[in-house]
Amino acid sequence: MKWLKYSLYALLVLTALLVIGSAILALTFDPNQYKSELGKLVQERTGRTLKFHGDVKLAFWPSLGVSVGRVTLSRRASEHDFAAFDAAHVSVQLLPLLRGEALVDQVRISGLKASVIRAAGGKFDFEDLLGAGGGTKPGGTPSRPAKVKFDVAGIRFENGTLAYRDEGSGQTLEIRHLDLRTGRIAEDVPGNLSLGALLQGKHPLVDAKVALETGYRFSLARRQYALSGLSLKVEGVAAQFSRLALTLSGDVRADAIKESINADLVARFDETTAKAKAGMAGFSAPRYSFDVDVDKVNLDRYLQASPNAKPAAGANAKVDVDVPVDLSALKGLRADGKLRVGALQIQGLKLADVQAQLRLADGRADLAPHSAKLYEGTLRGALTLNANGNRVAMKETLGNVAIGPLVKDLMARDALEGRGDVTLDVTAAGASVNAMKKALAGSARVELRDGAVKGFNLTEALRKTRAAFGSKSAQQHSADTSQRTDFSAMSASFVIRNGVARNDDLEVKAPLVRLSGAGDIDIGNAQLNYLARATVVATAKGQGGADLDHLAGVTIPVKLTGPFDAPKYEIDYRSIAGEAATAKVKEKAKEKIGQKLRDLLKR
Repeated sequence: MKWLKYSLYALLVLTALLVIGSAILALTFDPNQYKSELGKLVQERTGRTLKFHGDVKLAFWPSLGVSVGRVTLSRRASEHDFAAFDAAHVSVQLLPLLRGEALVDQVRISGLKASVIRAAGGKFDFEDLLGAGGGTKPGGTPSRPAKVKFDVAGIRFENGTLAYRDEGSGQTLEIRHLDLRTGRIAEDVPGNLSLGALLQGKHPLVDAKVALETGYRFSLARRQYALSGLSLKVEGVAAQFSRLALTLSGDVRADAIKESINADLVARFDETTAKAKAGMAGFSAPRYSFDVDVDKVNLDRYLQASPNAKPAAGANAKVDVDVPVDLSALKGLRADGKLRVGALQIQGLKLADVQAQLRLADGRADLAPHSAKLYEGTLRGALTLNANGNRVAMKETLGNVAIGPLVKDLMARDALEGRGDVTLDVTAAGASVNAMKKALAGSARVELRDGAVKGFNLTEALRKTRAAFGSKSAQQHSADTSQRTDFSAMSASFVIRNGVARNDDLEVKAPLVRLSGAGDIDIGNAQLNYLARATVVATAKGQGGADLDHLAGVTIPVKLTGPFDAPKYEIDYRSIAGEAATAKVKEKAKEKIGQKLRDLLKR
């Protein structure tokens, strides 16, 4: 057993030597004498000023550690701070280090403060640091770090502050009271992370509390990373939202060798719950994939520039706001996915059971096919957004739709009733919504039944013609929402050029009259210039049409003009009187000719 005895002696001697060596090093070595030299080195390589405002303290047993007081790093060629911390401590277990293993007890940093500025030209103020290391071997070959086993007991950031300012847009963002804690960080070892912070910013406004909890696991050897049991909560206010409440949960996996990221997530925001499977393949030219299921969402709450940007349904308020349209963000993106929404509201329209497929490539997004249920009918079609020329193309078919509530929600006007079909095939291009309206081109067709045009009562207006004969050549009337012209069938087709929809084949069948017409609907300028022609049918008697017998066979012109939200209609009573008199003469002449023919036949 002498070998055991000698081994114990050797161990005691080695321990004594380590203790004595550590004591001598602690008494003779002063790390603070290197602070000025380190500051000079940083100044030479980066043009920044590194300052130690407190002492550097070393510990040698049982861990090799260093504690530092306040340290600041300036911006390049400036006295203003870029980053700073109040205190930091890191320690490494000594004996494993001798075996080539870096077992860090814990890293603690208190009062970390960092501020990043993006210049108006787009350059960040930290870009000079990215190439400041200079880690190359002679001959220009990049040096490789030695293989060291990495194991950290935990990391702790206390009361940190991170700030960002964009001098071009004026956007500011600040993360305050940052508190970060991790469990063990080691190869293929599970750990847990928690983070809390306050998020504040301008342009857009945000003031929210952020809390994150997640498990993690990684393998540097296989370059695989995973987050499990992710739970993110954001509460506060943002932009036009008086209350912001977002929760996100799920799992995320990444494989750097395969260049892929996949996630299974559940998000709850406002009144919306969304479940998503998302993925990304390729890091240099990524292709995204997704399969999203949303229960309900009201996009109008988030798309409006302000709470008063759109008038309520039925109101006459006019908001002259031109919304910019910029599709350039589509360039360089590639994506394929499916989307399902149980209930959707957008631009006042209410849809249900929305299903769509998206393909995005080469600056073009095709939302096709897509379908939905809306206003007791169905919608099917295809939508294309093209960043090359900022163009939009739409082909839609609405089947058996209740047109009244659709128009009311879309245009905020109670102008039409009926049920039927609408087809639309249009394109537009421009830098704003108004520009696109004025560039609108294509075709449309409407076929309705059992409905009414609201704003005026054509039959009642014709009944008044007897008293109006001999009056001014024309009388103009404002639309009255309490009046309506009922019809049993309506059909019309439109050719659209430069934002103006031209119609030449209007056909309306009403109980007492038949209506045809032609004219322009200026979508770009929201103006109407249309001439309708009403003819009293011969079957009017017995249907409350006795008061119209003086107009039997007469075509009455009704001109509609003005803005969409306040149109006017005009009836030329003098021309009606003349045409009615002519029709009466023709009718009497026909009767006389008929009587003569009958007399001749009797002879």
